[in-house]
Amino acid sequence: MIGRRERNKEDKQRRLEAAGLAAFLSEGFTGASVERIAEAADVARGTFYLYFRDKDALYTTLLDRLFTPLLASVARARDALSACTNTPDTFPVYGLLAAELAQLMVAQEGALRLYFGEARSVGAGGEAARDRLREVHALTVSILDDAVRRGVLREHDTHTAAIAIVGGIDALVFAFLRDRGGADPTRIQAEVVALFRHGLAPRG
Repeated sequence: MIGRRERNKEDKQRRLEAAGLAAFLSEGFTGASVERIAEAADVARGTFYLYFRDKDALYTTLLDRLFTPLLASVARARDALSACTNTPDTFPVYGLLAAELAQLMVAQEGALRLYFGEARSVGAGGEAARDRLREVHALTVSILDDAVRRGVLREHDTHTAAIAIVGGIDALVFAFLRDRGGADPTRIQAEVVALFRHGLAPRG
């Protein structure tokens, strides 16, 4: 059973994360301040530093609410795809990955909005967001490289294809957040994967 002290600590951390997310979304990473975040969370400024080293640490914690499970899902798909011996065997793996990412989009909408708000900005906030997208791109390249080696996909420029795949999903997710109905989160990844899967299938 969790004691009162632990519950109080968890509550303060939740409040700081919620206040931080609100501040980053409204003021941007550069404009948000520890003082205003602590005030909005109803804690002393010094209390903030018991939970986070600095503003950057809070920001990356929020980004990782999205990217840690995202990268884990892609890594699981990579491992499953490495055991596929033909193109049809890959279809269920892609389907499961699409379902996991769609659920994550809905569950972590705040972190998604934070990512899109900072990804093209200059400075530390934008660089941290882009670092995480580069990790997704690197995993995608590794999946494509392995599939080409085993003949599951045709020979192609895997770096360029990964940019197109990740960029396409990025644009569609942004459309979903912007338009609310302009794109269905349950279909975004599946449609993009299907497009590139068929386009990169072995010729025969």
